[in-house]
Amino acid sequence: MPVPASQMWTVASYVLKQKLKGRKRYPLVLMLEPLYRCNLACAGCGKIQYPGHILKRELTPEECFHAVEECGVPTVAIPGGEPLMHPRIDEIVRGLVARKKYVYLCTNALLLKEKLHLFTPSKYLTFSVHMDGEKEHHDLSVCKEGGYEIALEAIREAVRAGFRVTTNTTVFEGVDSQSVRAFFSEMMDAGVEGMMISPGYSYDKAPDQQHFTGREGNQSMFRKILSNRDARWRFNMSPLFLEFLMGKRNLQCTPWGMPAYGIFGWQKPCYLLQDGYTDTFQELLDSTDWRKYGYESGNAKCANCMLHSGYEASAVDYTFSFQGVFATVRAMLFSQYRDAGALHQIQAEKPQAALVQIDAIAPRATWKGAEIAAADQLAAGLEQAFDYRGDVTITLQGGESIEGYIFDRDLAAATMRIMTKAGRKITVRYADVVQLSFTGRDMADGRSWEAWVRKYAERKAAGEKNIELVPEMLD
Repeated sequence: MPVPASQMWTVASYVLKQKLKGRKRYPLVLMLEPLYRCNLACAGCGKIQYPGHILKRELTPEECFHAVEECGVPTVAIPGGEPLMHPRIDEIVRGLVARKKYVYLCTNALLLKEKLHLFTPSKYLTFSVHMDGEKEHHDLSVCKEGGYEIALEAIREAVRAGFRVTTNTTVFEGVDSQSVRAFFSEMMDAGVEGMMISPGYSYDKAPDQQHFTGREGNQSMFRKILSNRDARWRFNMSPLFLEFLMGKRNLQCTPWGMPAYGIFGWQKPCYLLQDGYTDTFQELLDSTDWRKYGYESGNAKCANCMLHSGYEASAVDYTFSFQGVFATVRAMLFSQYRDAGALHQIQAEKPQAALVQIDAIAPRATWKGAEIAAADQLAAGLEQAFDYRGDVTITLQGGESIEGYIFDRDLAAATMRIMTKAGRKITVRYADVVQLSFTGRDMADGRSWEAWVRKYAERKAAGEKNIELVPEMLD
């Protein structure tokens, strides 16, 4: 069984309690991001594109514990960034385990072997290792040569030490289905407890924009990957969510099911979208217009999303209904999904080249150095500034200047919030702004990524090994 019975009972008891209380919106898993800094810059990720002073900030253990207690979830996932780069990550994990929370520490495993001694094996702790497929595909996906071998050895070491270990795989358009299936078997051979899998989310600022898949493409892809399963494969996910990926089941997004908390606060509306932040979890629930999110809403940003962060909580919620119980039991008993058509499609596939191309630059104009002072242009300029992945400087009517990163804005109230380089959160009214300047480098600018790739090529030509594409290479 890929999940301990005690964990299944804890989650089941929690969900039933929420239903008995009549709560339609409740959190299931907290996505706790103690930092955004990472030691990789993956081509399909837009999470780490922030100014340096933002990347240097971290949540304290006390802030992490408060967030967990505030929303009351039974399960905590710790992504990032790379959480093992947090200097007090062991304190955070120990505190959560002491509170009997089931913790999934999400890591690329580059630091796992050297940090393993900081942790104690427990049924409450799982290392969820990001693995994007077989060796060549994984290394290109994370833009690091040798990354697969480092991670695989760390997985084996953690398993030998008695830790629970799962893998987390993101699948992009054009993937070689046979390769993914072979990868599943490799992970089973490595001794992992179970696997998690999800389609790539189309971050609009990700350097590689060529390999995000629409809904129909996702369903076709996962039908080939997840049908005719090897009996050894174990998935650490709801079986109904896997059926959803295969196009066998329809689910509605529940973005409140996996809320995200980080250095800016509670993210609106979910882990993947940058629509601002609230200071409390209750404010997140009460102030968010949930009708604007999910596939059925018509929101263009949600049109192709099928990620676990929006839909696995939906699957779990449905499980605890009259029809859902029978559907889940059936999915657990008949899990191989024999499908002759999918098998034929796989056999007819030609071997695919490695998927991700690190020189696929996202087209994005930079506003660095631009200044806006005209009153009729400021509102549009401030909206652009909210989307800008760099620092701006705003000048107020009294002559005061504030420089920092705009992380939130309220259109109805015509206010925005800025995090300064000193870490202060300042609220500013649009009406008080007389000038806006884009003074910091846009970390989502395609030319920034192009410079990273150029620097990577120079260092590789010089004979360096295991080179990582990170912003610090330009400093």
